[in-house]
Amino acid sequence: MRVPFSVGLVLLSALSCVRAVREERREQAIDTGQTVAFSAETSRRWDFGDGSPPREGQVVEHAFAKAGRYVVRAFEKDRVTDRVSVLVQPRDVFRAVAPGAEAVLAFRTLDEVAPAIDFVERLGSAALAQQLIDRSPVLHFILEPGAAGAAALDRAEGAGAYLPAGAAALVTFVGVSDDDAALRTFREFLVEHGWRPDGPAGFVTAELHAQVLVDRGTLYFVTSSTAEHTAVAVKAVKDAPTRGLETEAAMASALAQLASGGVAVVARRELTARTSGAVKGGAWSVALGALRLGRDEGRLVGHLIADRPLWKTPPASRAARLLSHAPDGLIAALSMDVPLAEVLDAFGLSRAQDADDDELRAGLSVLSRRLDLTLSFDVEAFLSATILGGGRPAPRVTLLGETLVPDRVAVRAVLDRVLARRRAPYDQATEKGVTVWRTLLEQQALELALDPDTLYVRWGRPLAGTEPVDLVAQLTRKADGACGPGHVTAFLDVGQLGRDLLEPRMVPGVDPRKVITTQALTSTFLTQLTALDQVFLDLAPTPTGATVFLEVKLSKRDRRE
Repeated sequence: MRVPFSVGLVLLSALSCVRAVREERREQAIDTGQTVAFSAETSRRWDFGDGSPPREGQVVEHAFAKAGRYVVRAFEKDRVTDRVSVLVQPRDVFRAVAPGAEAVLAFRTLDEVAPAIDFVERLGSAALAQQLIDRSPVLHFILEPGAAGAAALDRAEGAGAYLPAGAAALVTFVGVSDDDAALRTFREFLVEHGWRPDGPAGFVTAELHAQVLVDRGTLYFVTSSTAEHTAVAVKAVKDAPTRGLETEAAMASALAQLASGGVAVVARRELTARTSGAVKGGAWSVALGALRLGRDEGRLVGHLIADRPLWKTPPASRAARLLSHAPDGLIAALSMDVPLAEVLDAFGLSRAQDADDDELRAGLSVLSRRLDLTLSFDVEAFLSATILGGGRPAPRVTLLGETLVPDRVAVRAVLDRVLARRRAPYDQATEKGVTVWRTLLEQQALELALDPDTLYVRWGRPLAGTEPVDLVAQLTRKADGACGPGHVTAFLDVGQLGRDLLEPRMVPGVDPRKVITTQALTSTFLTQLTALDQVFLDLAPTPTGATVFLEVKLSKRDRRE
């Protein structure tokens, strides 16, 4: 069948008026809550594909509340003229933090909040956990949001708290998927928990001034003791760039070193110097770490950022002999294959260069090479001293120490001077090249022995009936290189103390019934004080500061809890 020429012209003309749909696929992900622009040749009706109402205009802006891949379509009447594919990712918690923040606690997802609070409580800091919740209603809201509040929260975006620059305030925040619902339900939550409304966005208590706002898909609650500081912090939130803390190049580089997930912590040197009583700020600029929490343990992997190694790694070192043959059942150990003065300087804690204290400088010079210490709890001596002393707790320990000395003559002079200044009786003897000092310290025997290259220390009774264990091998399984050159390694075993206290024993000269009673009371007190079982810490220098590995274990609890 032949189509008349005139009809063909009409069809061809009509087809030429139908333009192909302009397709665009944007692979650069944008954050939830981040405003993004769309444009067309002329005014269009835009459907953003997320259930929000359409908008009219040649250029429109839109922010997506939830992560995902969206197809945005532009319509001319009923015909699609443009189709744009947009990738939306959850907003990273650090992008919700204003630049300049002095300290940050960030929960990468909301599922991290409850385990973190529980972990702090079990460590024996229930009061601290409650204080955090009381001062930060956002955390309380996350834990008990109610049905409407839970629907408004975005669990993938996480939450956090930070101390802003330039204001004595606390900013807490949480990612939300419905701005209006989140704002409404959180306001209701605040009123239910004793906060009084104060203006369109303000709330007050007897001690705090607060403001609540939603900005770029994040609910913020800003508190301070003064309305002025609250206002300053709120303005910083509103004025913050889209990338937040990552706007700072140095901070972005530091944050890139963090492991993903878990709970993240960040602190600047200036803040820790003010709060720790450090003489100086220390050599590092930023401390940060990522904390992973399990049912009964937490592990933090972090970094101390600096423009150089925080301390030097000795060119030649001796193995940690004391820890390689450590007494079984010890409760604490320390290994430092680095001059103590350098470690103190790295954290701004050394006064040797600022104070006119020859003795302190001399003491630090003694500890200028490898230092190893072990600490054991002397349960028998503790029970005897406590019971015979009328029930007043009298802890008794045995401390063993070993350190390389750079100059035996100088070290001997320092020890003679220190012991003389104590004005306590002491004995000194030298035999076969070894000088020994004996005295009392806090009612326990103290013995120092100095040979040509090593100073040995024993404080407390000699350990008897214990088999040596290779603690170095155990600790290197936790962190590679622990107790090695340049490392500062510490270990605490509270669980061992608890087991020692429960072990049945006879104490010479003491009523067995009182021994059992004292053991039970002490063990119960320790259990109620904390669920802490073990702590392991290892620091090691890097070209840009130092690495930090921290492992905290809690006592195992019943699976039904």
